[in-house]
Amino acid sequence: MADPGDAELFMGPQPSEKREMSDEQFREEMRKTQAALQQLWQEEGKSRAQDFNLAQIIIRFLSQPENTDLFLLISRVVAQDIPSELILAVISLTDPVAAKQVKSLLAGVPTKALTVTSPSGMESLSPESKKEIDQWIMVINMAANQKPHRTLESLLKRKRAETGVPVVYELSTALVQLGAFVLRNYLAHHNFSPEFERLHDFMQAVFVELVKQLETAVQEQKRIGASK
Repeated sequence: MADPGDAELFMGPQPSEKREMSDEQFREEMRKTQAALQQLWQEEGKSRAQDFNLAQIIIRFLSQPENTDLFLLISRVVAQDIPSELILAVISLTDPVAAKQVKSLLAGVPTKALTVTSPSGMESLSPESKKEIDQWIMVINMAANQKPHRTLESLLKRKRAETGVPVVYELSTALVQLGAFVLRNYLAHHNFSPEFERLHDFMQAVFVELVKQLETAVQEQKRIGASK
């Protein structure tokens, strides 16, 4: 097994991305990403080996020139403790290695579909591509339901609220954006370029429905636990 320090071989995003923030902010993002990935290797037993492999796939994905624009988004979702299986599921639409690993991880897992209307502008997309996107959404849902409690907690963050005001939770904007960018890259490869806002709204709808399913699953687990 490689040493966790191997992650340092990944040099991060290209200069065009680095211009979006100061050098200090960029170094801080890199530090947070390395620290978050390091946590993946601190698990015990089988889970540690599995998380190490998943983290290596994520690093390999980011090291490809065509994916460096996703570095900041992935660093943020990793820092939010979003399960690595879910991150892999999101990038699996455009990464064969991630797709193969996710397929292996989810082998034998019951199929879970989400009903979300496809974004406009994709009507002329080939049936094969539409099917791939539908299967991708299904894989995202299946991966999320592997660890419903942890996934739900990582997807929803408490927003600061005034005294006496009900607590408000906010869906992870980084994960929604990551999904939208991955979908955009997939469609661009098939010579489609819908407005990014439409893709973002679509992924927002996907994760909202996903959260609803996770909340139902968590409540059901609590009910079963209380009845024992």
